[in-house]
Amino acid sequence: MGVLLVNPPSLSGLEGRGLGGTMSYFEYELSFTDEHWYKSYPGEHLGLMALVAVLRGAGIPVRSVNGQTECHRFVDQTWQAMLAAGREIDVDLIGFSGPCQVFEENVDLARRARRQWPHAKIVLGHQFATLNYHRILSDYPEFDIVAIGEGEATIVPLTAATGADSLAAIPGIAWRDDGGKVRMRPPPVEPLDLDTLPPIARDELPDVMRIGVSPTVYTTRGCPYRCSYCTTGQTAGLLHKKLGYRERSVDLVVDEIEQLIADYRIPHLTLVDDLFVAKTPESYERAVRFARTLRERKVHIPFMLDCRLDSADADVFRELAEAGLYRVFIGIETGSGEQLTFYNKRYGERYDVEYVRRRVGGLQELGIEVIPGILTYHPATTAEELRETLNVIDACGYESSWQFLCEVFAHPGTTLWKQYQRAGWLAEEWPVPAWELRDPRARQVRDAVLEALDAGGGHVEARAAFAAALAAHD
Repeated sequence: MGVLLVNPPSLSGLEGRGLGGTMSYFEYELSFTDEHWYKSYPGEHLGLMALVAVLRGAGIPVRSVNGQTECHRFVDQTWQAMLAAGREIDVDLIGFSGPCQVFEENVDLARRARRQWPHAKIVLGHQFATLNYHRILSDYPEFDIVAIGEGEATIVPLTAATGADSLAAIPGIAWRDDGGKVRMRPPPVEPLDLDTLPPIARDELPDVMRIGVSPTVYTTRGCPYRCSYCTTGQTAGLLHKKLGYRERSVDLVVDEIEQLIADYRIPHLTLVDDLFVAKTPESYERAVRFARTLRERKVHIPFMLDCRLDSADADVFRELAEAGLYRVFIGIETGSGEQLTFYNKRYGERYDVEYVRRRVGGLQELGIEVIPGILTYHPATTAEELRETLNVIDACGYESSWQFLCEVFAHPGTTLWKQYQRAGWLAEEWPVPAWELRDPRARQVRDAVLEALDAGGGHVEARAAFAAALAAHD
């Protein structure tokens, strides 16, 4: 009995730019990103490494292949690594992971795996798989099972399953019965207690350190919000409702950080929570406790995290900054309050450019670098919205040409994807959705920015092109 876990390399974006086979994903990112930003990219696949830890604890042989951190330039490199790993164990179960952007790579590798190990169970996991399990199992015979939700709860029972009847006894999976019908058994009502899980395996960390991206730790799982474009919140809502957002013990998290510093001499850290702190007194108190625990235990390490705009409380973040927080990514999304409502963002207070300026400026005054996440375009973007978004970009004071190009991504299975699908806005709906701008004025603005960047411009030139194209419509 043995398990092979696989994360394919993300190559579709490179191929779309005519760079397929010339470099890996991280090599491409480094080619246009300065080291200051590149070093905070999360490198490890904590999901797979959590499964490795659980399987080892159960005494089950396991090997993992991460084509991303191994800097594969071709899917065939990942396949060769799988073959090498398969020579070390008796492969009974193969688990694939990844978002929709690597689904075709996963299908390719699963087909090869089926031929190589015809008796092995082939499982697909990830939020993408959870939200689209029925379509995947209906249309892709390469996959026998979809893990619905948290793989730590299902991976060991799956290794012992011998047929459809035994699969039916495992909560938290979808599968095909003997008649080919897709079945799904929901996860347990009570989700996993994160503090009871074994420490994450760190097999990938040497590669992460070598290529210069960031070691990672998670302190929460899930999200209490239900933004229409986000797979995390909607997966949490599908599986456990309010229990979909859970927090790890602060002391255990700091223990883990101390261990990483001692064992690997990590120079910095990225907290990969989708939402480190929510806008509640309890969450604020936990964030402060985390900061003070780091200081009290003299754990000195620069770290980065993500948060919502409405949870960026200056008093809380002052404590975090004193503990080492140097960079925050904030999903601001748009300058349009109406579009923010459409995304189901739910700030619960008036949203305008002054609100953005106060929140972002409060963190910047603490010496924290704020990276604003801007979704500049959606299918129905108007020139009027783009003016509002330009004001928000300026209010954030962060210089990046990509702010003038970012588009909302409609992940399959999300509310946003379903809305776009019903409206007929998706030029491609599966597995990697694509849409076109409907307003020709918005297209002209985007094209002007692209032209400025193609000519070698940066933030200043991109902003000037953006503003000039808007002014042409006044």
